[in-house]
Amino acid sequence: MSGGRLKLQRISAGGPAGHGLPGRFRAVRPWTVDVRALVACLLMAAPFAEIRPLVAQAGSGAAVGIRDPNGHPFRTPSGSPLEPVHRLALLSATRDSFRDGIALADIGDRFGFWIRRDPAGEVEVAGAIHGGAFSRFDLEGPDQALIEVHYRIGVLLRARFGEVAARAELYHVSSHLGDEFLLDTGTRPISTSREGMELLLQGSPASGLTVYGGPGVLLRATPDFEPLSLRAGAAWESAPGGRARFHASVDYFGWAELEWKPAVAAELGAALARGTRVGLLLGFGPSRAEQFLRQSERLVGFSISHVR
Repeated sequence: MSGGRLKLQRISAGGPAGHGLPGRFRAVRPWTVDVRALVACLLMAAPFAEIRPLVAQAGSGAAVGIRDPNGHPFRTPSGSPLEPVHRLALLSATRDSFRDGIALADIGDRFGFWIRRDPAGEVEVAGAIHGGAFSRFDLEGPDQALIEVHYRIGVLLRARFGEVAARAELYHVSSHLGDEFLLDTGTRPISTSREGMELLLQGSPASGLTVYGGPGVLLRATPDFEPLSLRAGAAWESAPGGRARFHASVDYFGWAELEWKPAVAAELGAALARGTRVGLLLGFGPSRAEQFLRQSERLVGFSISHVR
């Protein structure tokens, strides 16, 4: 067994059930097939279903910073690990004294299916759905096996009131360990599943700068989790027109279940084209992998992402 495998096996033995989850909880896999199929249909439909004519209506002024590239209110905070976007990252992950080479391969998209504006253009209300799969691979093993994958799908109600945008999301999250990882480490399979609501407010206090934040609450969870959470962040992108465009973002996520330990993600790099970014990715705090959420880790490496 390779050194990377030994490290992963020790990490997974966080409790009687593995991964730091209490031993009294049993494995649950609700909606597994349905969620995967729904996410696949969503991703295939998104490129064709987006409402393109709205781009021409995304006017100037402070509202530009809180509209997405398709003209819908509330710009996706793409630097947040919770948001379904397309991302590939090669990272060094450190937990305690153990260090692993991992790869993140995320795929996610969204499409808006409805929007209404008042005649004065001060109020906008729009509906959308988004979904994605977030995968983690072991780069130090001989077969680069899948370690963990989790899915998120949400129904969004987005709105803008003057210079402030808001987004309410009803979401489902489920997670699963890779088969080869289970076989190689002997880890007991555990799946987590939950549904919740989150409300985020967003503003653009300066050109190129977007800030957001708001609370979340769980409606159902397996195992039982503490319901309250909080997310906040900021993103900046330099003005177009120069030889290079730069971006920087930071995202905070706190959860009562984890005693409000801050999970922080940050990115710094260059914007290559509309929605495509490359650069340095940093993270620390509770793991962004659902199966290892009780383990603290530090991430550093290279990332490329795209969001429409």
